[in-house]
Amino acid sequence: MADVYCMHSQLMNDFIDENFDDIRAPFTAGFELTCKCNLNCVHCYAKPGRAHKDMTTDEFKNIFDILVERGLLDCYFTGREIFARSDFEELYVHAKKKGVLISLLSNITLLSQKHVDLFKEYPVEVISTSMYGYNQESYEKVTGVKGSFKQFMDALELLQKNEINYELKFVAMEQNIGDLYKVREFGNKLGVPMVVILDVHPMSDGSTEPVSLRLTPEEAFDFDIKDKGRNQFWKDVAKELLTGEIQTLPQRTKERFSKGHLYPCSIANQHVFITSDLKMQGCVRASYRKFDLRRGSFDEGWQYLQNEFIEKKSSDDYKCNKCENIRFCEHCVANFMLAYGDEEHVDPFFCKVAELRRGFVEAEIKRLLAE
Repeated sequence: MADVYCMHSQLMNDFIDENFDDIRAPFTAGFELTCKCNLNCVHCYAKPGRAHKDMTTDEFKNIFDILVERGLLDCYFTGREIFARSDFEELYVHAKKKGVLISLLSNITLLSQKHVDLFKEYPVEVISTSMYGYNQESYEKVTGVKGSFKQFMDALELLQKNEINYELKFVAMEQNIGDLYKVREFGNKLGVPMVVILDVHPMSDGSTEPVSLRLTPEEAFDFDIKDKGRNQFWKDVAKELLTGEIQTLPQRTKERFSKGHLYPCSIANQHVFITSDLKMQGCVRASYRKFDLRRGSFDEGWQYLQNEFIEKKSSDDYKCNKCENIRFCEHCVANFMLAYGDEEHVDPFFCKVAELRRGFVEAEIKRLLAE
């Protein structure tokens, strides 16, 4: 089944591209509400022990209102853990009353009946939560906290019973790869959307420790082939490429690549990310360039990020610009920068997975032509 949060994001991006393609405004945003978390996940992008003064309730309301004035249509709340904030309900209601679509990213272990009642009154687009393992042992091997599996399952039951819109994610790592298909089947039986994430990102401070937990490219591709939904997705890509229904690159990516732009995505163009200590980034991963909103205005920060990202051009030697596998790749320049300190230092993991996917699609095209 499809990833509701990603589908929702893609639909919003398509809507923005069709209607506001030439306008640079923060139509979408991410808000990191807090640096606090009750878990200690081995793969978390946030630096362990990271401590700073979270934005106050008034600071959140002020920056949120400014974003709404600048065009905000859709956003997500993340953390470390959003429900660790005692004023979460106040922040959420403030945002909902502004007419903005809200999605939530949470481990849900702190979810309670009061949150469920809140979401019944002010419906959430989707709560996106990760099921790290099929049982207590595998789940808590990732979260590092005893008792967290029971908390997670209790919260899941609460969401299910009250028909709150949610989706399950599974971050595939060496620690839990044995549970991948069990969790996939569990999600299918519940009848909820399920997405499997096949790569692990560096930490926001550039540490590559979580990357060591990543599957091999061959293991990631193996899931592409064995999973019914993903297998069909790549077969559909083959059909669409054969009939010309889709281009070898998404239109936005194609246009920006053709003009030599290093960042082909919506980073600092129609999207912005606000950290819990009120720093402004182009996206959640681009933590290497940020603007302090406690020292300057939003408009100053928006201009700074556009100068840093939008017009940045790639060198003639940048491999991704000329790569024939780019249509099958999930490469991210921000990840390159975090992991290697170089925006053009491509990650061989993505290169290999894309190569394997392209081989599968080309074989499928040959099969279709032979029919």
